[in-house]
Amino acid sequence: MKLHVLGCYGGVTQYHRVTGFLLNEHILLDPGSAAESLPLEAQRRIDAAIISHSHLDHCASLAFLADNIFADAKTPLRIIATSETAAAIQSHLLNGTMWPDFTAIKRTGSSVAVIEHIRPGQPKRVGELVVTPFSVEHSVPTVGFVISEGQNSMLYSADTSDLGPIVQRASETDNLKLVLVEASFPNKLRELARKTGHLVPEQLEALVSLVGVPVRLFHMKPRYVEQIATDAAALGGDVALLEQGEVIEF
Repeated sequence: MKLHVLGCYGGVTQYHRVTGFLLNEHILLDPGSAAESLPLEAQRRIDAAIISHSHLDHCASLAFLADNIFADAKTPLRIIATSETAAAIQSHLLNGTMWPDFTAIKRTGSSVAVIEHIRPGQPKRVGELVVTPFSVEHSVPTVGFVISEGQNSMLYSADTSDLGPIVQRASETDNLKLVLVEASFPNKLRELARKTGHLVPEQLEALVSLVGVPVRLFHMKPRYVEQIATDAAALGGDVALLEQGEVIEF
């Protein structure tokens, strides 16, 4: 599996893009940033977008991606999300008012984009990958994912304030090679993180001890990146902050 980090922050500045990952060069995971991160020829290869929840920093770039590719798209863009997340996207983003509803615009007999629902605990094939969502605790309905290709799997926490489901999934996943887990705030702001549905590094100790594989942090609030990095270093193990633009293969 090839993971290209398009954006990995929990906020936007001149130097920080919000969450967005490209898998195997054609599948997006939480495209908060995608169109602004990739050249047009790379965007044209994208045929699916897997979305954990409806917050803008995890789906906003869908709008611009669809606009960039719809004129010459040969197959519909698959938008893969739970029913709650899909409804929010159709009501508030691709709604014909804020932005064109690309699920209703036809090209060569089919819509530019199609929405496919997923449910926690039910695996779904997306190209060469198998994606299994699981419920996590956040301020809106949210799922994390176990994403597998052949014998290799990665675990993606999405945004959450409760590490319990992540630890459980990690313990149940064979051939786990990589864990992506959010850490939005430094340890000193743990109560603020809890109130806003997020984690701090010190909460990840049990996960790091359990998995024995690389753990990479994302969704750092830009103003706290250095503090989060310091707190993460104290965990020991193979723990580091993701870097925008990096590519991980396993």
